[in-house]
Amino acid sequence: MATLLPILICLLLPVGFFLRRYFMGLPHANKPHACKQFGSGPQPVYASWPNRVVGNFWESFHAHQGKHTSIAARVNSLYVHPIKSCRAVKVEKAEVMSTGLKYDRQFTFAELQNPEGKPNSASSGSTGWQFVTQRKYGRLANIHLEIWVPNPESPDYSPDQPNVLSDGVLRVRYPDPKCDSRKPELKIFDIPYCPTEDQVLTLGFTMEQLTVWKDRPNALLIASTTHTSPPAWIKDIQAYIGCSKPFALFRVAAGHNRQVFRNAPRKQQLGYQSVTGFADSYPLHILGLSSVADLDRKLVSVMPELTESTALRFRANIYFEGLAAFAEDSWKRIRIGQSIYYVACRTTRCELPNTDQRTGKKHLSQPSKLMRSYRDIDSGAGVGKACLGMQVVPAAEWGIIKVGDEIEVLETGAHHYILQ
Repeated sequence: MATLLPILICLLLPVGFFLRRYFMGLPHANKPHACKQFGSGPQPVYASWPNRVVGNFWESFHAHQGKHTSIAARVNSLYVHPIKSCRAVKVEKAEVMSTGLKYDRQFTFAELQNPEGKPNSASSGSTGWQFVTQRKYGRLANIHLEIWVPNPESPDYSPDQPNVLSDGVLRVRYPDPKCDSRKPELKIFDIPYCPTEDQVLTLGFTMEQLTVWKDRPNALLIASTTHTSPPAWIKDIQAYIGCSKPFALFRVAAGHNRQVFRNAPRKQQLGYQSVTGFADSYPLHILGLSSVADLDRKLVSVMPELTESTALRFRANIYFEGLAAFAEDSWKRIRIGQSIYYVACRTTRCELPNTDQRTGKKHLSQPSKLMRSYRDIDSGAGVGKACLGMQVVPAAEWGIIKVGDEIEVLETGAHHYILQ
């Protein structure tokens, strides 16, 4: 066996070199091999977004002076956020997993809180890696994402093709930090969406502990500026967002999802333990467009520079239309299409919606200040904590949701938020 080891190393080194360059090396001008794009493509970083999420909702809203009604509540649009706090990807249809929509918040950037490598006082043995979001680094909003999934009809498709083995590719486009910020050039890199054990080994990914709020799951470290030879893109993104600490990209590791308790239905009721990946609290977030429209109508008077809906600032997965503003506040259980969902609690709002999702620039106070003035409605959330939208747990571990699906309210009732 000892005599075979040098031979195996010689055979594996070229494979590892190929995979590293294939997934994480030079920018890719062409589409990923054996794949087709899932969801919407990238938009120019500073392009003006239309005054809608999708469809003709906003025209209808203005035509009816904010009293939008329709025959039934329906799913207006669906969004996934593959890397936490980066640009959303709009989809027409999605798989619903125990963790939420497939592809949603499976990756996150992180910074090292103790560059000397000393354990966190709060958790013996912690590496000090902590997730980061737009709350601190607003420019994360300018990092564009594309989801590429295996395509059996592609001429270069093969079951053992690297992109097929990894269940697709996440393509990342980010502004070159060396370019004029007014006309940024987008650089590109690809990473395997769900790397196999062999790809983890050959690409040099490692398991590290990561702090996500009060949880400390083990997660897959994809790239870090602390590595001896880090890929250029991790250093570029670190510079672009203005992070001065060691910086990294993590992926949720198989078998290491974070368990969800607090307001979520219990395992005995669901038949499985509710979990999430890198989402803040719960698997899914639903928000009514009438509720956003009500806020926007009030917001114009204190934020005259506002020229587009704030809907995407709230980074929900499911936007619906057809009911009055804040109708979702009392939901307890709903059916969307053929699947049942538990509405666990209200969504408490932090300062993140103050970040313009077109530019990554933060407003000093709005819309957070306005929301606190009339959406401080849940005593469990604490004084002065605004709520908008609802947190949701799937009743089953798998399902399908589509734009246009009808929403049926099965149960309503009171909500009382439970803090972490």
